[in-house]
Formats: sequence, structure tokens, C-alpha cells
Amino acid sequence: MAKARQRQPTPSPASASESTPTRTGSGQARSTRPKAGMRSGSQPRSRWPRWGVELGAFAAVVSVGLLAWWLLAFLNRGDDGNDTGAQPIATLESPDVHSLLIDPNDADHILFGSHAGIQESQDGGFTWNPGSLRNADAMSLAGGGQPLATLYAAGHNVFQISRDGGQTWQSAQHNLPGVDLHAFAQDPNDPLRLYTLVAGMGLFTSGDGGTTWKPLPSLPPGAGMHIPLAGGNAALYTATESGIAVTRDGGTTWESLTAPPSGGVMSLAVSGADSQTIYAATSSGLAKSTDAGSSWLSIGPAGIPALALAVAPSDPNRVLFVAEGGGVYRTNDGGASWSAPR
Repeated sequence: MAKARQRQPTPSPASASESTPTRTGSGQARSTRPKAGMRSGSQPRSRWPRWGVELGAFAAVVSVGLLAWWLLAFLNRGDDGNDTGAQPIATLESPDVHSLLIDPNDADHILFGSHAGIQESQDGGFTWNPGSLRNADAMSLAGGGQPLATLYAAGHNVFQISRDGGQTWQSAQHNLPGVDLHAFAQDPNDPLRLYTLVAGMGLFTSGDGGTTWKPLPSLPPGAGMHIPLAGGNAALYTATESGIAVTRDGGTTWESLTAPPSGGVMSLAVSGADSQTIYAATSSGLAKSTDAGSSWLSIGPAGIPALALAVAPSDPNRVLFVAEGGGVYRTNDGGASWSAPR
């Protein structure tokens, strides 16, 4: 009985091209499989050596890293174009920037003064509304007298007092020789102690909350028509073209601080909770002293000119300032970081 002949499977074209032998003239089979290291078909051999491929991969990694760095730097840029990471929490619309005050009874109640009057914030500086004092030059603001709701606004032919936290304002009763007041300050440790610079007439001080005044014996060296003032713990600080000076004896003598902050000082603020802590608004951000002005540290934000400045009376680390252009900046940790807008 004959065996059934098995049918061989038909090889696929791919397998046939790889394994079907051809016969040589001597009858020996020669494989058509490509030798190791050779490319099949008619494609040319790559012209890139191995080191070229590795160099290209390295360049790609470097490019990705540079792109990631640029994106991170761009996201951290402040509105002024500097890589500070700080952004204003609000921007005020105002003809100028003059003064700033944090209410001693409510740290979220903040007043901003300009030639157009006062604007107020009730949420720590994030949103602002017109205040009740309008069309009056609020060059300087102070607050914390007796009673604690007493606030002061002073400027060109302006000396106004509010005894209800800024809801209403009245002209102050006083014995000053004039009311062209180019600077005004209050001692946070003695809220009845006030200081003012009357244009062309010198510095004056009051110990009863602004009713009676007497002149200080002398002016600080380099004093001009406009000088920032800040009171603290029976001392008065001021900044002039000669630097920062302090009097601790009611203006009889002035001591020039040996290490003033760099940049022109536009305003000063002394903490009521810590009279050793002083802040200065300069043309390159804020400077801070924790030893009553003996030494200073720049706390930024770098490159942002600071004009008006205020420190919370109950917290020396809570500081706000208004920059050139109306940007409002806030720190809750003494300048280590800056609050972001909501």
C-alpha cells in the first residue's frame, strides 16, 4: 500500500529570500542571506559615525534642559521684567504715589494717599475703593492715637483728623504756623507723639495728639523741603541727601547712621511691635534693619522702585508698599517671600 505523499508548505516570500540557496558552478549551495554587518536591499550605508549619533543625542538633551530653564524663568518673572518672582497683589489708579497706612486696629484695613485723596482696602490690599477723603492732598498718613480710631492726613494745605477710623474727616485744631505739611509721622509706641515738617519753617512736634506743637531745636543734616519721617520708641528717623539720621533727644542732636541702605530712600517705617525693626523704601526695593538702623539688608523685590511704605503696628513682618506705577506689594514674613495676587 503506497504511503500518502505529504504536501510541503509553501514558504513565504520573506522566509524564501532569507534562506533559499542558489547553486554555484561547482554544485555547492551558496546562501543569499546577507552577511553580518551588511544592509539588505539597495539602501546605502549610513554616513553618520557612532560618535556623531552620540553627539546629536547629547545636544538634544542640552536643548531640552535649556528650554525647561527658560520656561521656569519666564513663569517666575515679575511684572517689571525682573526675575524676582514677586507680583503686585493689586494696581492702584492714582495720579501719584504718596503714603500708605495699615490701620492699628484692623491689619486688613489699609489706606493709600495721593493728591486725589484716599483709597481704602478692607481685605489686606487685594481690592481697593475710594475713601471718604477726596480731592485733598494726603501726602502723609498716620494712625493709632487716642482713641485708637484716630487717623491723620497731612499734605499741601491739608491737616485732617478722623476719629472714626476714616469714615469722616475734619480739619484739625492746632497752633502750627502753617499747614503746608511736607512730612508727618507718629511714634507707634507713643501714639500721642506726632512730628511734622512745615514747609519753610522747620520740624515741629506735638505730645497731645496734634493740638499743641513746638519746634524742634534743629534740622537733620542735608534736610530739604521733603524728607521722610518715622517715629519709634521716643526716636525720630529721617532720610536726607546725606543719608539716614536719627534724633533721640527731641531734635537737639542728630546722629547719622553709618550704613544706610543703597539707593535713594523715599519713605521709612518703624514697627510698633519691635522698635528695632525699621524698613526703608528705596529705588531698588525695600531695605530692612533689625538693629535700629545700624545695619541694613536688601529684601527686594529687586529692581522695583518702592515709594510708599507701611508696616502693621502689631506685626513687624507684615509689610506693604506701593511701587512706581501703583503696584501694591505685600509680605507676611519680613520680605522672605511676597504674596501672590488672588
